[in-house]
Amino acid sequence: MVAEWLACWTLAQKGLGSNHSRDTVAYSLRQAVHTHRASAHQAAKLVAVLLRIASVTAGLAESNGSLPLGL
Repeated sequence: MVAEWLACWTLAQKGLGSNHSRDTVAYSLRQAVHTHRASAHQAAKLVAVLLRIASVTAGLAESNGSLPLGL
């Protein structure tokens, strides 16, 4: 993601002549940012699910005596 953003930024800094080229670079950069945000959101959702599963599992183990209370 960083390499893709850097490539887009470098092209933009070269002062590309046509509006089409600038629009293409801007679109690519927006897509890279969107992809990064989507990946971060998916990772956060996965962590939340894993924490929920761990909490439920610990609660079940505690309630059936597998774990000492408070662990």
